[in-house]
Amino acid sequence: MDTRVATILSPEDLGAAGTKIININLQDVISRISIAFKTTNVSEVMTEHPAANLTRIELIDGSDVLFSLTGLQAQALNFYDRRNKPYSYIDDISGHAETAVIGIDFGRFLYDPIMAFDPKKFISPQLKITWDEDICEVDTTVNECIVRAHIFDGKEVTPTGFITSKEIYSYLVQTSGFHYIDLPVDHVMKQLYVKCRYADESFFGLLDSARLSEENDRKIPFDLTMTELLHDALESYGYCFEHAYLNGIDTVTVFYAMPCDLEYVGYSPYGAADASAIWSTGGGKYRKVGTSTSINHKAMIMGALPHGVMPLLPKPSDNLEDWYKVPALESLLLRIKDTASVADVATAEILVSQFRPY
Repeated sequence: MDTRVATILSPEDLGAAGTKIININLQDVISRISIAFKTTNVSEVMTEHPAANLTRIELIDGSDVLFSLTGLQAQALNFYDRRNKPYSYIDDISGHAETAVIGIDFGRFLYDPIMAFDPKKFISPQLKITWDEDICEVDTTVNECIVRAHIFDGKEVTPTGFITSKEIYSYLVQTSGFHYIDLPVDHVMKQLYVKCRYADESFFGLLDSARLSEENDRKIPFDLTMTELLHDALESYGYCFEHAYLNGIDTVTVFYAMPCDLEYVGYSPYGAADASAIWSTGGGKYRKVGTSTSINHKAMIMGALPHGVMPLLPKPSDNLEDWYKVPALESLLLRIKDTASVADVATAEILVSQFRPY
């Protein structure tokens, strides 16, 4: 085989919270770094999605930040980059585990020979994982983190660069008005995203529209409502799906899943009949109610906007020449129109994926 999966961090309980710094000592070219973070439930009180336990994932080389996203942001970008949902397992039963696998994708696809991360091009690359084990489930005291690299082995490849993704800006959403964000024009842009996710709120009840302006309105690549942008995203990327195994209850409880709009839940009691219901309340939050604490449920959730992340540019092809050549521009300005019912509660985050040449 010309490829293999190397272990960067063997299974380890990282503790309650903190930042783990891992030296990237590999000399082989890396196509993807995968981080699997698993926590063992205690309370059966789910307060977030499992990916939220990773509050920041960074790849750095000294002061040079090569990648920087939260777990929620990175998992959403995994969906858009791969045309498929990355692995996660929602399971809120006591003694069971909640799992999120999050990737740093350096290429257009796994084992892309043209776009990949070559550690030899850097002085001292390090992976930084910041976590808090009980964001998803309260009272959690046991976790396990595994980090693996998908590398080229025995095959000579000469990548010309790699895909880098970062959060470049965030702000508190207001009830009205516009917010202006200067976008980077240093590297070719693959995709531009806005993330806005708040429990019990629709994405469209927070942000109204987006507009992109080149060089002081010399050209307007788009000026669209968020609903119009969603239509384009669905046609290009399709729906996101996630599986859940849920504890039996006789009251109303909550859980969280990736889809944040156009949600549909198919579910069934596991092992016996039960009069139950599961429904979305917005922002990735779902409610469930049943009549028996001894009858668990299995559910399949589908919908749009994973973790509240909306792509703003047309879906990129695999041809670099078709990507957005922003280095030719003097300036690039994104305008977001706010429409929240309450100010200073929800946060909007601007994310960008770029091709960084060697």
